[in-house]
Amino acid sequence: MIFMGLTMYLSYVFYERSPLQREDVAEQEGTALSLPDDITIVRKDGSSLEVRLKSRTVTEIRFERISDNETFQFSIDQLDETTRELVEQYPVMAETDFSKIPLKPLVVEDNYVQQLRVAIARIDADLRDMEIKYAASLSKTERRTLRNKAEEMKADRLELEAKIADRQ
Repeated sequence: MIFMGLTMYLSYVFYERSPLQREDVAEQEGTALSLPDDITIVRKDGSSLEVRLKSRTVTEIRFERISDNETFQFSIDQLDETTRELVEQYPVMAETDFSKIPLKPLVVEDNYVQQLRVAIARIDADLRDMEIKYAASLSKTERRTLRNKAEEMKADRLELEAKIADRQ
């Protein structure tokens, strides 16, 4: 029993003296962020994008867009204040480290445009299904109904494409 008490006391003393207990070290470890990391970046114009931050320099970030895993380079000056402050907490890499990451042109789409593209893809899939039903149908009434629905869906698709064009 005494041996256990002595062991616990010595463990406590050594724990208290360990360098990890100093406040300055604890604070540094608590705020350090590491790469790669998944974040949402927001531009000054308000558009946002889910990305995996790969690296950064003082002026630029390199990230992978989560939706399609493409890698891009982006200027930190074009980010809004909150996102810029978050990005500046990540470690700075040397310029030569960026050469290992393939560069593609930056096309940042906001969530709204991505939703519009998903809706267009859904309409295209529905149109393909309707074409199959149309070809299999022998009824003139059913064919006319499918043709009218297809025309409405094509009009909806054109409206969505126009909204995308307006955003870009």
